[in-house]
Amino acid sequence: MKKTGAALARFALEQLGVSHTFGIPGVHNTELYDELNASPSIQPVLVTHECGAAFMADAFSRTGSSIGTLVIVPAAGVTHAASGIGEAGLDGIPMLILSGGIHSESGRHFQLHDIDQHALLAPITKASFRILSHAEVIPTLYEAYRIATGGEPGPVFVELPYNIGNFLGEVEEMPAFVAEPPVPPLDPALLRQAARLLVDARQPGLFLGWGAMGAQAELIQLAELLAAPVCTTLQGLSAFPATHPLHVGMGFGDYAVPAAANAFADCDCLLAVGTRFAEIPTGSYSMPVPAKLIHLDINPQVFAGHRQQPGARSGVVRVQRRRAVADRPGPGDSLQPQDLHRAAAAQPRRAGRNHRRGVRRHREQRAVCRRHHPGDDAGRRGQAGAGGRAHRLQQAHALHRGRGQGHAQALHPARQAARGESGAVAAGDRLRSAP
Repeated sequence: MKKTGAALARFALEQLGVSHTFGIPGVHNTELYDELNASPSIQPVLVTHECGAAFMADAFSRTGSSIGTLVIVPAAGVTHAASGIGEAGLDGIPMLILSGGIHSESGRHFQLHDIDQHALLAPITKASFRILSHAEVIPTLYEAYRIATGGEPGPVFVELPYNIGNFLGEVEEMPAFVAEPPVPPLDPALLRQAARLLVDARQPGLFLGWGAMGAQAELIQLAELLAAPVCTTLQGLSAFPATHPLHVGMGFGDYAVPAAANAFADCDCLLAVGTRFAEIPTGSYSMPVPAKLIHLDINPQVFAGHRQQPGARSGVVRVQRRRAVADRPGPGDSLQPQDLHRAAAAQPRRAGRNHRRGVRRHREQRAVCRRHHPGDDAGRRGQAGAGGRAHRLQQAHALHRGRGQGHAQALHPARQAARGESGAVAAGDRLRSAP
């Protein structure tokens, strides 16, 4: 049968479930845009600049159910879109980039938009393809999609020369897309080792990145079960609800907010999911990673990227995921929930200690301020009087009390029952009143 490369590309994109494309039409892809406009399932979104189209495709992959797809002209369209493509490449966001290309069989030089697009995009894409025949259109787009979404996701570039895209050619078939089979489960021994480290820890903590986005419900359940504070990376802010009482903000350590610094001060086992321990979320690599580290990531190359404390390497459990974190292990791949409940119920709660630490730090900070700014403090005392001072002190104590209790508010009922308490606040009050 005879088909234009554009018609074959439209068929492949429909098979892949692409619902929207972003870009600008030009002389090298006019036929493709005509096909997309006629598609019942694909909506081409036109922009005024390809840079915006690239970031729209990035956002679509992050928030939508199908892959973000660029359809752009060669050369200028590619250079304009490079910023958004680079962002997707750095953040591990799947993206399909379909560009027009110069005539592949003319044999002439200095054609319109004649640059080496593949060399230009090589540092910021996972792979690039140049289609050389009509028969290659559908298989190439299928392979580009598999690469873009497989392993650690990222952008993949496909060039469709206009002599193939805009004109008819012979093809024998138009095969349907067949998804890859599910990935085999993880090593049960590694999962059991990681679970044991968490339940044996005195104060476990969770550090979540973009790779944890697909497992929010499971991570909430785990954090509540362990009464563990949770912080995120900048990219992973949506991996855990900010309204949850166990959420303490972005990162932990000296650079983080006091709530995070206090909650993670005694963390002796850290579960890091979908994070590279990069510069921004670790406060320029200042984050104090505990000796016991459980690191789950889709890319094994990131396991050596974090800064550990001296002697910490022997305590690291590294789990590589080939797919999204939300893939659940099969039966027997980890400890059973009842085992985790029993082990977690035996762990001491540290809400009272965190509260006392917060109040102590607040008093130390006030003392430092008085030493460095005695005049200001005297002026404030004169203006506000004793009643104002007492009111401010009560507010400060209430603030630190909330920060100290924050990571214990969602204590699992099994752990409450094990302590004979009706709620987390009652247990915290009892701990604070103990000598």
